[in-house]
Amino acid sequence: MGKERKQKAKFEIPDPKKQLDDIKKIKAKYQLGESGMSFYEIRELKPVFAFDYLSLERTPLCFNSVGLDVDDYIGFLDGLKRNSAKTYHELSTNRYYRFHSIDFDNDNISITRKHFKQALTNKQELLDDEELPTLYQFDLHYHQKARACGFLFKGVFYLIWFDKDHIIYPGDK
Repeated sequence: MGKERKQKAKFEIPDPKKQLDDIKKIKAKYQLGESGMSFYEIRELKPVFAFDYLSLERTPLCFNSVGLDVDDYIGFLDGLKRNSAKTYHELSTNRYYRFHSIDFDNDNISITRKHFKQALTNKQELLDDEELPTLYQFDLHYHQKARACGFLFKGVFYLIWFDKDHIIYPGDK
C-alpha cells in the first residue's frame, strides 16, 4: 500500500506591484509637507510598511529600546504580517485592531506634535503643524498593550514608534 501524500499549502508572495498600480502617480517616498491621498482613496488597499522614519533614539518608544526583547520583535513582525492581510477600511472599522488616528489635543496623550516633528526631521521649525501627516496607531495583538505608531502616505504606512507599554495613548486600552 502506498502512503497518501498530504497536499502542502502553497506559500505565495503577493505581488506588491499590483497594489501600487492602483495608486495614481505614486512617489517612492514621503516628502515633508506634501499632501497625500485621502483615507477614502486608500481604504481598500492593504498596508505596505516602510521603515524610513523608524525612531532609534533608545527611548521607551523606540525600536531599539532596552525594554524590548526577542519576543517583542517577533510579536511586532507577526502583528505587521497579520495586519497587512487586512485593508485599511477593515482595520479602521474593527475595534480588534484599534487602528485610529492619535489626537494631539487629547489631554491623555503623552507625546506632542513637537515629538512627531522630531521623528520626521531634524529641522522641525521648517514644518508647520498643518503640514504634519496624521499619526495613527494599531494593535500588534501579541501583548495586550503593544501598539505600533506611524503615518500614512499614499497607501504606505511609515512606522515611527513601537509603543509596547501603551505610553502614547494610555486611554485606549
